[in-house]
Amino acid sequence: MQWKFRGKDIAEFNSEVVYSLGSQFEGRLEMNVINFSLTIRKLTLQDSGEFLVSAETDEQIPTKAVTLQVHEPISKMVIQTDIKLLANHSCTVRLVCNVSCYPNITYTWERDNEIYGDAQQIHFSLSPAERDINVKCNASNLVSWKTASTTVKCSNDTTTPGQAWYSIYIGVSVGGAVVLILTVAVAVCYCRKHRNKADLTDNTIYADVMDYTIIRYKIKQSSKPNIHL
Repeated sequence: MQWKFRGKDIAEFNSEVVYSLGSQFEGRLEMNVINFSLTIRKLTLQDSGEFLVSAETDEQIPTKAVTLQVHEPISKMVIQTDIKLLANHSCTVRLVCNVSCYPNITYTWERDNEIYGDAQQIHFSLSPAERDINVKCNASNLVSWKTASTTVKCSNDTTTPGQAWYSIYIGVSVGGAVVLILTVAVAVCYCRKHRNKADLTDNTIYADVMDYTIIRYKIKQSSKPNIHL
């Protein structure tokens, strides 16, 4: 039995287990000699990618692929505010929602508690006669959620473009330092999602490669998540 990551050998069993030296997983792998599952400890974002498992037997057994995606929870979030006073004494407002991690982020904006947009930034116009406008940005990915809010107003004193930073942090972080999502190309995937206002400190995922049909989820207490492929 042999495991590969991005085309490179990382673990092999042939009467005994041998791990490749110098790989990014050195010291973090463990192959089960009974069912040939692979455990990866102390996951990092760089561990995301495709894993291949193959067997050399008298019968033709196709190679199986397992795709691992490690996600980072959102830790910081601010709203960037840019208000410009135009010649007609109205204002243009540009708001940008900036977060600490950028891949696969979903945004929703609320203006006075009504949904206004779903992009990272929004634009709208105001007049000096209008009252203060309350705006909130919600940002989420597969493992966390945060929100920030600010108040904007058009003023005749605004003569030049300016930028200000406001942030109110309200959020939930799921999965500790890094959390992972696993997709198996040829297996039946059984998924359990946990969303809680307390941190979930660890996720351990098992993929039984003996029949390539089952992924089992198990929660453990640990400083960093492990994955069993």
